[in-house]
Amino acid sequence: MTRSGAPSLFSLATRFLVLLGLIGRAAWIWLTIVLDSRGVVRAAPGVLVARQVRFARRFVGIANRFKGGLIKLGQVASLRVDVLPEEVSDELARLQDRVAPHGALEIREQIEAELGRPVEEVFGRFESEPLAAASLGQVHEAELRSGERVAVKVLYPAVERSVAIDLAAARIGLWLFDWVTVADLRQVHQELAESIHGEMDYEREGRAAEEVARNLSRDPEVAAHVRIPDIHWEATARRVLTMEFLDGCKVNDSEGVKERGRDAESLVVWATRAFLHMMFRDGFFHCDPHPGNLLVCDDGRLGIIDFGMNKRIDPAVMAMLRESLLSTVSRDERRYADALLAAGMIDPRDREAVEALLRISFSPEYWNLTPKEVAEIDFSVYLRRMRSQLKNIRSFRLPDGLVMWSRALTLLLGLATELAPGIRPLDVVGPYVVTFLAGDLPESPPTPGAAYSSAPSVS
Repeated sequence: MTRSGAPSLFSLATRFLVLLGLIGRAAWIWLTIVLDSRGVVRAAPGVLVARQVRFARRFVGIANRFKGGLIKLGQVASLRVDVLPEEVSDELARLQDRVAPHGALEIREQIEAELGRPVEEVFGRFESEPLAAASLGQVHEAELRSGERVAVKVLYPAVERSVAIDLAAARIGLWLFDWVTVADLRQVHQELAESIHGEMDYEREGRAAEEVARNLSRDPEVAAHVRIPDIHWEATARRVLTMEFLDGCKVNDSEGVKERGRDAESLVVWATRAFLHMMFRDGFFHCDPHPGNLLVCDDGRLGIIDFGMNKRIDPAVMAMLRESLLSTVSRDERRYADALLAAGMIDPRDREAVEALLRISFSPEYWNLTPKEVAEIDFSVYLRRMRSQLKNIRSFRLPDGLVMWSRALTLLLGLATELAPGIRPLDVVGPYVVTFLAGDLPESPPTPGAAYSSAPSVS
């Protein structure tokens, strides 16, 4: 690393060569799988799966060593179960976006370079020790000169360089395998790049937080129970984000929740309502509703933080989702297949295979279960059946944003499973789905900079 904290040319070259080695290893594993499937060579039972698991663990080890965009790449890639084998996606899902913090001097230099002023002119107090450190940046507590307590998120100096290397290597790997997979890997690379570049643009994150706050304010009940931190634009730039500091505890801190007079089940209900509002009514949503991004504020409201991973769904995709939901409610495989055809997600030749897949998905044994009941199901059988049938669908294409939409729903279900296992999903989801199915699609994005007043306190 250079004195400013930026990676040296030597470290960037080393990083690229290591990633090329990973690509070569992946190509060798794929070749052995192909040769085995064609009977050219025969691998002992379990050997090919073990090789894939070792490869995924090697990637996780390299990502934890080099950090930067690799951790983000691995996390986003783990969502693409239509591209990656189950064993690989399961290992990548274990990547944790927590790293050793960068030095205080390096962070102060970054703030001053971005804001064009000494730290002391912007903040009356700035804590050297970060509250949290992740792969792309870290967060510090501070006070503005006006005395207001804030959280300051700072992107690491020149982290864009290492991310560019990671994305270049990913492009090579995805290009190499594009011709052997059903999914369009060029689209996968585009989604990866957009996701990571978006998380490195803190002005974009600030605008996303304000847009979500405006949208949620249209539902007085949700606004009364949910809190989005205000953005301090006078102390914000592309690589520095200054926002209101929310005092509180994580939503899965049972003792902290009790101290604030709240119960986990009601918090899960309000978190779910807020995210369903974003996803079904607004078409613009926070993609990462895990416990680390959900706080129970001292005033009892649910705080939502970290809007770096956000997504806007095209109205045409939302129309497809509406039609597929109607098909799911009526368990109509043909109608669902029609919706996928109309959206260009499959070709007519795969209609029969899709309908067979849907008959598995619509099985009564998986219908309207509580999170606790879901947790008790042996989903390995279900997933094996689904994956086996997926191999017969040769033309499947996921529209932009659908992976993140599915991710958010999956995380919400996981949150309910962990904290409120007695909730039935349809009890909370129902009102939003009914409105959505009635034909109300998300409105056009609001005018940037429109006024937003903070939600009232919980009574």
